Amino acid sequence: MTKHRELSTPKDATAFDFSGPATYRVVVQGTLSKDWYGRLGGMAITTSSQETGSPQTILRGRLEDQSALHGLLDTLYALHLPIVEVTKVDHPSGKDTKARERRKTR
Repeated sequence: MTKHRELSTPKDATAFDFSGPATYRVVVQGTLSKDWYGRLGGMAITTSSQETGSPQTILRGRLEDQSALHGLLDTLYALHLPIVEVTKVDHPSGKDTKARERRKTR
């Protein structure tokens, strides 16, 4: 017999609205040409080097909803670019929300 566990929502998760447009910052390991601008929802593309010397690409921009974010992450996955961090940003000025999802590569 299979046991089923109920999923619970963190108490602070209800404070965030993910149904509408939001600005996101996505960091991937590796480099991505600025030619991908149109395919990646018009996200700004910047490449930098980590302390370890390995390059990272930072994507930043406004997406219409969670479906658009999913599509962006799907495209990055298809390109075999490990996703290091996904951050929902309150304002285009760069102030991050407390809701941060980190996916670290292993």
